[in-house]
Amino acid sequence: MALPFFGRRPADPPRLSVCVITLDRGAELRGLLENVVPWAWEVVVLDGGSRDGTADLCRDAGDAVRFESHPWDGDFAAQKNRCFDLARGDWILDLDTDERVGPWLEARLPELCASTRHDFYRLPMYWLTSVEPATYVESRQHYPCHIPRLFRNVPEHRYTDEKPIHPKFHDDVVARMKKVHKAHLFHYCFVWTPRSAIEEKLSRYRDTYPESDETNRKYYTWWEIPHRLRPCREPLPRGSDAPAPLPGGGAPEGDAKGAR
Repeated sequence: MALPFFGRRPADPPRLSVCVITLDRGAELRGLLENVVPWAWEVVVLDGGSRDGTADLCRDAGDAVRFESHPWDGDFAAQKNRCFDLARGDWILDLDTDERVGPWLEARLPELCASTRHDFYRLPMYWLTSVEPATYVESRQHYPCHIPRLFRNVPEHRYTDEKPIHPKFHDDVVARMKKVHKAHLFHYCFVWTPRSAIEEKLSRYRDTYPESDETNRKYYTWWEIPHRLRPCREPLPRGSDAPAPLPGGGAPEGDAKGAR
């Protein structure tokens, strides 16, 4: 019986760990697991203290999903790094709960991770505004937008501790990142989150992280900046359905989704 590409055998390519941090985002996480479990060698979910059934969801998702916990303290960089340190794979794909791997990117992951020339990739992202039809935002901020998410699992590939939100990698790491083209991540925040909720979240962030307010508004209030809406060229991935509350859930959503 054929194994998934990232199932380990001596002649197989590198093992890929999908890393996710979360807090009360089980409804979104369910679709993400649907998206990545069929091909990931492991999925590491680091939970910040969810009360919405996230732990049960992960335990029911199969042996490839590892549920770990560490209290959320508001520091995205530190929580992401903790999740990366838990990964056992040779490569890491860093995802947020409202993101999905497109089918063209899924098909290219084995090739990218088998490279002997590159050890860190910037992946193109569609910031979706709708799924029927599938459209994304084209602007100076949103597209083309290549974000650093796929990298070899080595100690130097960790965020610096300079910024708790919108963390950065060290300059020497950034300098050798390779851009990927025509194979996308899909971001669903604008589809699943009402504008009023986005504004409320930005207000909370402004109180806690005032230095990041300008960057946040450039990306998340897309309707206020010059832009065009374009049809997606890549088909929608698995797990694109709108999130529904988990059985027995109902806790308020947290903010530990990830970092740009």
